[in-house]
Amino acid sequence: MKIPLAESSFKLDVSGIAGFFGGEEAFAAMSSVHLVRGRRWLGWYNSPGSYFVAKKYGVLARSRIWDGLYPGVNVDPATMLELDGKTGPRYIAVHSGTRLPVTGHLAYLFVNHCNKEPGPIQNEVDSEAPAESDVFLTIANLDTFKQQFQGYPNVPEKSISPFNPFCIIAMGYSLGACVICGIFGDWFCFAMILLGILSNGISCFIIGSGRLQVKGTNPSPNSPPGDGIIEGSGRVILLKGTELSVTTITRAKFYLHYASETRYYDIGWSAAALTTQFLLQLFIIPQGTLFGQIMFLSSLAVSWLYNAYLASLDKEALQTGILTKVLLQEPKIRTIRFPKRTALVVFVAMYTRAEEPRQFLDEMIPNDTAVWRLVKQTITEAIGEENDPEHLLVGLKTDSGAFKALGARDQRLVGDMLKQAGIGYRAAQKILKEKTQ
Repeated sequence: MKIPLAESSFKLDVSGIAGFFGGEEAFAAMSSVHLVRGRRWLGWYNSPGSYFVAKKYGVLARSRIWDGLYPGVNVDPATMLELDGKTGPRYIAVHSGTRLPVTGHLAYLFVNHCNKEPGPIQNEVDSEAPAESDVFLTIANLDTFKQQFQGYPNVPEKSISPFNPFCIIAMGYSLGACVICGIFGDWFCFAMILLGILSNGISCFIIGSGRLQVKGTNPSPNSPPGDGIIEGSGRVILLKGTELSVTTITRAKFYLHYASETRYYDIGWSAAALTTQFLLQLFIIPQGTLFGQIMFLSSLAVSWLYNAYLASLDKEALQTGILTKVLLQEPKIRTIRFPKRTALVVFVAMYTRAEEPRQFLDEMIPNDTAVWRLVKQTITEAIGEENDPEHLLVGLKTDSGAFKALGARDQRLVGDMLKQAGIGYRAAQKILKEKTQ
């Protein structure tokens, strides 16, 4: 059978781009291997960007040989695959006194989740306050977190994204292009397409062999409630639950367990295979026919489109689904809008029944002026007496020497802040009453 385009004088040299073209998309596609069901077994297609991917994953392997071949900082596989590494906002515990200046990857995911899905919004803004107040408190009730999920610490496969049928197109086209090159006797391009299929398939299998796990914490069963505040991205989030459920968000993380850790020599060998593929393509593809080179290039193009599709998947959304549905077992979330931050802070102190409300107030409102010292002292007394802070304003005006020592403007400011504190106090009382009914 005569090969098509056999008499053409046109020369197509695609070997130089095979290892670089589509490298970022190929790496992003490989990074989804633990988040798409069956992805580990479905990498059998001639993917572009082999050298780029090899350089990325080669730094995971740890030995003098691998460090020489693939120089760079040795990182954790979970960080490389973007399953870890993001930092969340600070955390302030209400009862235990724990203070974390930054939280981990799971807290980052949970904050984004609360920003996108804040739940039903309850408005505590009075008629005199700005209609567009942006002071929000999202309450995440973690009571649904009863125990660690079945199979812990391994994340169950049913919780990840379902099987993606588009891989059949990429695999089918690469295999078809390989067979057609063999039928027409272009064994050079046949061998290179087949090598690309095997190299990418083996690499997906090895990278995907890591078990996605949750590396959690083990707090004492006698720990106080883990209620605490995560503050960031313009929203305050109250985590309400046990110490175990709260530390799952603030301190736990996703982890990839490989049989070869901590050397990761199998990942090193897969990177070496991808590098070898790139080098062989440089020399052998130019020896093929024009038709075979077109088959090779078209298989790269189809695979690149599939990689681009995988790269477009929102990996953070997939991880958030695992966090909320598997780890936290779908917590109940609601949001309250307050007119001022003072109302929000007093609400939290009252709603969680903080044992040291003054310490919590100082942490959340660090202002240390005469006005604020008096306001915080009055709020602390009101919470201890289970009294509305706004009701104590009359006593301040008649009995407090500290209040009388203030100027007229500062006295009005004290009144304004205690009014805000009263809003937060009454909102907390209302919700606590709802829970007892």
